[in-house]
Amino acid sequence: MSYKALYRTYRPSSFEEVVGQQHIVTTLKHAVKQNKIAHASLLCGLPRTGKPTIAKLLAKAVNSEDQQNAARHQCPNCYALTPAK
Repeated sequence: MSYKALYRTYRPSSFEEVVGQQHIVTTLKHAVKQNKIAHASLLCGLPRTGKPTIAKLLAKAVNSEDQQNAARHQCPNCYALTPAK
């Protein structure tokens, strides 16, 4: 029997699916859209608040070949960063 934790099963796959961190999501989406990404981002906070999830979504957005349509996640780089379900 295979066990999969709920946080892995229901992990957001785009910035639009993130719940409860709208101020962070808005800031990062604007930075990606304007191509003004900081050289480092410090994600800090309480456990289980979505720090790794936000980091993975930011990595997808930054590494996307099609910056204008980065939210669609349809380029080869986005597929490579998406874990198999």
